[in-house]
Amino acid sequence: MEAEKKYFTRAYISFFEALERNNNREWFVLNESKYEHDVNEPFNRLVEDVLETVKSEDSSINIQVSDAVFRIQKDMRFNKDGNPYKLFKSALISAKGRKHREVPGFYIEIGAKYIKIAMGCFKLSPTQMKKIEYHMNQINVFTENARFKSTFGELIRGGNSAVFQTIIPVHIIDNVGLNQLLLTYWQMSKPVIDTFKTILNGQL
Repeated sequence: MEAEKKYFTRAYISFFEALERNNNREWFVLNESKYEHDVNEPFNRLVEDVLETVKSEDSSINIQVSDAVFRIQKDMRFNKDGNPYKLFKSALISAKGRKHREVPGFYIEIGAKYIKIAMGCFKLSPTQMKKIEYHMNQINVFTENARFKSTFGELIRGGNSAVFQTIIPVHIIDNVGLNQLLLTYWQMSKPVIDTFKTILNGQL
């Protein structure tokens, strides 16, 4: 992987700013070529490069970019605001990818306002949540570390999720080496993700 690689231009941010003002199918179709060139292609290249290194360091991860990257279209069955498109691109890097959010993983989200990095469990059953709660002391071994806490903060518990996350200013999006920055976060989070896996597999 090239350490000093650049993926995005400010056109990525501009696209999502415009989409926020024009979140409808007609506008999107007219601007689909911009979406592909300025948003989708560079985001997929970034995920591909991150996956290349992640796979070499974690043999359990053997997914393709298409397995990791979420569609920009919303699922209208669960869409409360009526807008058909998300205002960001996102991907879930895990052993099974975006369709299996019960598997612990590393999540990347980039929109016009921030870069979100999250890791943990995103869609657990009540039984799985109880397992995580019961074994939190095993996770705390890593998450109480000063560097980890200053980066990811406290565990965020949702109805079916248990994640740590951090927000990075989006203005760095056109810097070189964004892939290396994301890999640094992934390497920091890997022991926690592995512990989540161990708990959920009943090995603790």
